[in-house]
Amino acid sequence: MIFMCQYQIENDKKTDTQAFFASMTPEQISGELPNGVKQIGRWHDIPNGCGWAVIESDNQDNLTSWMMGWSGQCTFPTVTPVVDDDTARKLVQALLASQQG
Repeated sequence: MIFMCQYQIENDKKTDTQAFFASMTPEQISGELPNGVKQIGRWHDIPNGCGWAVIESDNQDNLTSWMMGWSGQCTFPTVTPVVDDDTARKLVQALLASQQG
């Protein structure tokens, strides 16, 4: 499953958290994800201390483990399952077909 995970850095921890993130090496960034969790992308609203990560995982425990690794610095107010365009079209087509019959 693919999830859009919104994060919000605690206001009093923003400077330290952003400095920590900025100093991470590529190896540290790739190593922050547990087995079974793949980051598709991550986008940041730096001035407001928030952003979104798109994560793929079939294991809720592993996804939660990744979020807990950041829980001292930020919260994840919204974690939403999402689908790509092809899947969305198929789902909507199936819904429309079921409503017509």
